[in-house]
Parts: sequence; C-alpha cells; structure tokens
Amino acid sequence: MGLIAFLRRESSADPRPLVAMTLLGALSTVVVLALVSYGAAEARQGDPGMRVVVIFLAAVGLFVLSQNSVMSASAREAEELIRRLRDRVFERVRESDYPAVDALGRGPLHAALAHETQSLSRTVTLLAIAAQQVVALVFVALFLAWLSWPAFVIGVAFGGFAIVVHVGRSRTMTAITDHAAADEARLFAGLGHVLNGFKELRINGQHGRRLVTELTMDSEEARLTKTTAKRRWAVDFVLIQVMFFLLLGLMVFAVPLFDPGFAKVALEATTVALFMIGPIATIAQAVPAVAETEASLARIAAIEEHLQAAAAGHAAEDTESLGEPIRRIVLDDVSFTYREADGSPGFTAGPLSAAFQAGEVTFVTGGNGSGKSTMLRLLIGLLRPDRGSILVNGRPLAQGQRQAYRDGISAVLSDYHLFRRLYGLGSIDEERAEALLRRLEVAHKARIRDGSFTTTDLSGGQRKRLALVVALLEDNPVLVLDEWAADQDPRFRRVFYEELLPALRRPDRIIICVTHDDRYFHTADRVLDMDEGRFR
Repeated sequence: MGLIAFLRRESSADPRPLVAMTLLGALSTVVVLALVSYGAAEARQGDPGMRVVVIFLAAVGLFVLSQNSVMSASAREAEELIRRLRDRVFERVRESDYPAVDALGRGPLHAALAHETQSLSRTVTLLAIAAQQVVALVFVALFLAWLSWPAFVIGVAFGGFAIVVHVGRSRTMTAITDHAAADEARLFAGLGHVLNGFKELRINGQHGRRLVTELTMDSEEARLTKTTAKRRWAVDFVLIQVMFFLLLGLMVFAVPLFDPGFAKVALEATTVALFMIGPIATIAQAVPAVAETEASLARIAAIEEHLQAAAAGHAAEDTESLGEPIRRIVLDDVSFTYREADGSPGFTAGPLSAAFQAGEVTFVTGGNGSGKSTMLRLLIGLLRPDRGSILVNGRPLAQGQRQAYRDGISAVLSDYHLFRRLYGLGSIDEERAEALLRRLEVAHKARIRDGSFTTTDLSGGQRKRLALVVALLEDNPVLVLDEWAADQDPRFRRVFYEELLPALRRPDRIIICVTHDDRYFHTADRVLDMDEGRFR
C-alpha cells in the first residue's frame, strides 16, 4: 500500500509506543465488552459486585488513556510529515529552474501544498484509529466465536459485506462530490468574470445577458449535482442503519436456527454485535480515505519528480563565485527556443549579440512578441541558452557561477512580485530607505518598519515604486527594469526618465531598461531594437 510505504519511509518516530498503545486500547475495549456481558449475566442473579465495577472503570480509564495517546501521537506525526513534505517541495521549487516551475503552473503547486497535504493530515489519524479498531474487532470477533460459533460466522460475513458495500458506494459518492466541486468552481469562476469584467458587461448588454444565461445554467447544474450528492448521502446513511438492524435481526432470529444453545448467550452476543458496528463503520470510512490520500501522495510525488528531474538535468549553479563585481556583460550569439507540451519547437529568440557596460544606460525596445522578455530572462540568468554563451567581465559564465551572477542583479520585471517583507537585505539603512521612499514619492503611503513595508496595498504604479526601492537597497552592480514606467502617471514618468535615471547612473552600475517611451530615448546611452527574437 502506497500510504503505508510512505509512512514507513518518511516517519522518524519510534512506532513501538504507538503499537503498544493501539494494542492496549484494543484490549481495554474487549475487557469493557466482556465486563458488560459478565455484569449483565451477574445482574440477572443479583448484585454483580463492586470488584467488577472497579475493573470496569479501570478498563475505561485505560481505553481513554490509550485512545488519547494514539490520536495525539498520530496527529503530531502527521503534521510533522506534512511539514517535512512541504519543506522539501519548497526547496525543490527554489532549486528548480524557471521553465520547469513555469510549465508546472501555480495551480498544482498550490493544490499540493494545501489540499493534498490536508488529505494526509486527516487520513493518518483516521488510519491509526482504524488500526486500533481492526485489532479490537479481531478480539471482539474471537469473543463472539467463544460465545457462539454460528453467530461469529454470520457476524464476520455480514461485517465484511457491509464494508465492501460501503466502500463501493463511497467511491461513487466521491466521484459525485468531485463533480459537484468542479461545478461550483466553474460557477465561481463565472462570478469572477462578472465582477472583473463589470465595465465591459455594462457597455455590451448582449454580452452581459449571454454571460448571465450561462451562469444561470451553471448554477442549475451545480444545484442538480449537489442535490444528487445529498440524496446519495441520505440513501447511504439509511442503508448503513438498515444493515446494522439486519445484523441484529440475524443475531436474534437466524443464529438460533443453527445454535440451539444460543438462547443462553443471546444477550451477550447481541451486545457484541452492537459493539461491532462502530469498528466496522470506522474501517469502512478509512478505506476510501486511504485511497484518496494515496492519490494525493502520488500527485505530490509527481510534482517532486518533475522539479527534481529539471534540477538534475543541470549541474549545480552555486559552487563558484564570480571573483569580482559585474562590470561588463556580453551576449555572444545566445539563442533559446521554447518547447510546446509535445516537445516540438516554438518561438526562438536569437541569435542575440550585445554588450552592456558599467556606467551606461541601455534601452531595449520592440513590439509585443518581439522577444524582449525572453532576452531579459536570458540576460539575468533565469533561462539557460540553448546555444551561445554569456560573458561576464570578459570570461564565459560557468555553470557553477550562475547563482553568484544572479545575486549581482536587481530586477523589477513586468510580472514582478512585491514581497511585503524585505528578504535577504539584512540590516537596512533606515535613513537611506526613507530618502528613497521620499524621492519616489511614496513615503506618505508606506514606510519600512522591522524589515517590512507597512503596507503594499497600493496602486500598480506605487507598488512598482516600492519594488524599485527594494532593488536600490540591494545596491547590486546590475539594475534591470522591465517596462517600469508603463504604470506611472505622465508627470512621474517624466521624472523617472529625466531625473531618476540620470541620478542612478554610476561608473560601477549597468542599467538596462525595457521601454516603449521613444520620447525619452535621448536619456539613454544606447537603444537596442528587437524584432522577431533578434536585435535589428
């Protein structure tokens, strides 16, 4: 079983205390049941005696102790396993290259770290309880066999049949529930279209009516699916109750046909049969839960393998230093080809040849789809060239130097993410940070306190200004800005080109800006124009 193999491989806890508590819980359960049967028989003769009451209370106490111990230990171990699993995926993502993570997408990663791991959290505890119930059920069945062999055969056969029926119906129920979840997800996605595209819907009435019609259809389908799921759940609930009633009926009406002496132990056997209902139900719940968790673990393993394979295809990137700050970068006939899902070649950027020198400001321009973003990702080391090489300070960039090279670059890309916490900056010069915030005219909106921005809930242009503050605090020898001014108002756009960029120019800094603002091209030392993946 995949889950058991995973637990044996990943768990660092000593299983012996858990096994001991599981056995103790099962034995205490049987003792409680035996004492109830014994006490019932003694009650027919008179007072069962104080000694039986004391032993009964002691057995109940042992059951409580063992059950709490098993559930607490399994919960702790489950959360520890999830922590290690998440840490490993975090590290795999960090070590992987950009194309592998981009191809994987955010959805599967988010599902793996949230939904899939929660399935493991629920099932490990349920599995521990189910294991205890299995042991208890074995002992209880043996006790029933001691009372009446025909009752034992009927009880075991009926219990097995109940588990098989429940598991089969649970699989169908799971499929219906997944369908209902997909219907609701589609419905909420449509609602998102309504909210995000409200202006367009108000402008185009026909568009709005068509979308609402589709949403109404999706809502009706979600209603039907959810109703089917709830009706199925109701049928399953009634079926389980009926099956338990039938088990009791078999004990009372069928067993005496095969065991003439059953009347003497009918009360005890019926009590045992009633007691078997709980363990059987728990085991029946555990089987589909284990199957679901194994599927979740398989999806997580596939993500890990994908990321690991991407990382294994290349040598380590953080084994060497550059030896000196970056002063000159040369793209020497660099080319990169995107691959479709089936492996066929897609857009190709290159061959690209260009030099970027410290003390200079270089603008890169070109139409949409001309390859500017790909060129930047090659330049800053997010993509590995298929052909050609990158020269740093006159020497080819070695594989082991790629991380050191990236560490010397500060970038605000068009699809940037602004972290509220300023990771990796160490001790921040608050006076310099405050000056930068004032210079970029956002000091009245956000401050830096305890290594974090006080807020990032700002407009797109203001968030980009905060991202530039972070880039400047890093104080790296290379500054890359991708369409940075696109989200700025006309006044501040002029301030950026005519005041900020000249102030940022230093003899030891390379500045590269992707821009379409041709009215400000005169502020750059060079302008490189791209078309169809190449420099013109």
